[in-house]
Amino acid sequence: MKILIIGLAICFILFTVSYAGGSVNYPKEGEQFKTMVFQFKENLNFNNPFDLEANIVELQIQQPDKSLATLSFFYNGMNERNVEKWEARFSPKQFGVYNFKVITNGMLKERFDVTIKQNKETKQGGLLVSENLGLFNYESGEPFRGIGLNVCWADDYEYYFKKMKPVRMNITRIWICPWHLSFEWNNTGIGRYDLKSANRLDEILKLADKYNIFIILCMDYHGIGQKRAGFFNENKWLENPYNVINGGPCTLPEELFTNDEAKKSFKKKYKYIVSRYGHSSRIASWEFYNEADLMAGKSIPMNQWHTEMAEYVQSIDVHNRLVSTSSTRNYPEKVVDAFKSTAMDFVMFHEYNKINIAPYTIDLNEALVQYYQKPIVIGEFGVEYRGGDRTYEIDPDHVGLHNGIWAGLFSETPIIPLSWWWDNYIDKYDFWHEYDYLSIFSEQINLNNQIKFSELNSGYSEKNSTQQMPCLVRCIYFDNNAALWIKNEEYQWALIYEGKEPIMIDSFQQKIPNMKKGTFSISWYDPQTGKFFDKTLEVNSDKDGSLNLLVPSFTKDLACIIRKIK
Repeated sequence: MKILIIGLAICFILFTVSYAGGSVNYPKEGEQFKTMVFQFKENLNFNNPFDLEANIVELQIQQPDKSLATLSFFYNGMNERNVEKWEARFSPKQFGVYNFKVITNGMLKERFDVTIKQNKETKQGGLLVSENLGLFNYESGEPFRGIGLNVCWADDYEYYFKKMKPVRMNITRIWICPWHLSFEWNNTGIGRYDLKSANRLDEILKLADKYNIFIILCMDYHGIGQKRAGFFNENKWLENPYNVINGGPCTLPEELFTNDEAKKSFKKKYKYIVSRYGHSSRIASWEFYNEADLMAGKSIPMNQWHTEMAEYVQSIDVHNRLVSTSSTRNYPEKVVDAFKSTAMDFVMFHEYNKINIAPYTIDLNEALVQYYQKPIVIGEFGVEYRGGDRTYEIDPDHVGLHNGIWAGLFSETPIIPLSWWWDNYIDKYDFWHEYDYLSIFSEQINLNNQIKFSELNSGYSEKNSTQQMPCLVRCIYFDNNAALWIKNEEYQWALIYEGKEPIMIDSFQQKIPNMKKGTFSISWYDPQTGKFFDKTLEVNSDKDGSLNLLVPSFTKDLACIIRKIK
């Protein structure tokens, strides 16, 4: 009898280890836009537990409006008892009663209801496309504009996020690549993912939530599929697990975009990433490739691949995060049709080594908006692509950085251009104050869907009424108010590098058209110091609603806020 009892006990223990009870741990209540976590532990004995296409482990969701959605559980490794851990993460957009079903390979595992209470706070949830191409919107409805920079890889993200928060930065780009957050590479093989990297990305998203920073998550970079080494010797094709020499399906790197097995594997990877991280409102966007146009491949298959993948991700992402890719302007034909696809939410290009950054940035943005009729984002920019030290050598006064972000603020874009060289230029030489000064001013601009961006003809000298001043003048109209940025045309990094300091611009009259009839307060601001002038002026508009401002003399640039007071 004693032996029988011991035997039964051993059998019970073995059954418990193999099945682990199987019950689902789920929250009993939730809040709109806040992540809910569903977990169970069970050995499902799949050949590859990472494969969310072949393995049907799903959270089926009936929302309060009776619409249906399906979210995959993802495999998250083994516990200390060698039992598989399965998890689903869901952020509800509606409030009310949700019905959930947990399905494993067609079998109902568990069913339950959860009540989600309304979140009445502002600026909640992820980002959505706005009807105004100069903005995104929060899921809770409020407008959003991004100010940030690239921090594509870092050992300590909290270090950078702590630097970003006090200067009111709210967005960054982060790469998944062979040397950072490596997800699927030669150490894992195709279709199996590095859980150490996966867990680290979880921690980065928690930090982003803590510091209120959105992340454009770049899921691959161009170096994994180049024909030749670039300037930074970034060719990783020889290490790529998709390469036939490493057991993959592709003989040439351009086959990444045409080989059916490769495409199936990419979809599986995207499904795992989207299922695991899509819950986080900190995910501003999925970005397929950094600078996809630099990869080997012809235009038609590359455009077709991007369109197919964008449509796929849109079809599986129950949280509907934004979708894009990025390109240089070297071979834009490789992504031009993909960017036109309705599955691509916005267009992202990178620009370096432009002599006169401000007008170029503005002209490029306007041309792309007109062509694509979509939001445009400059995902990277800088005066020099060959390194932070080289950037400092030719622009130690960070004129290019200054002009790029101020031109971006006054352009029709939802994200101010994102600078590069975060570590060995901006942080090394402590240029964070540039973003502080920009943010102080930008906070004076009320964002709404009626905001408009315009370029004005520069005014004429007080001393000589026929002399038009050599200035770039940009205007933002908001409510019944306006914001101006006036830049000396000679204030360029390249001219200063050549020893040509900008001459002083004498005071002049600047006309602001399309204002309401009334009285306006004028608050001048120095973008070089981040300070408003002590004295606020009052000016009456003309009968036609135009306003004539006396611009004080300056050397580099000036800005002002114009508010209707009566």
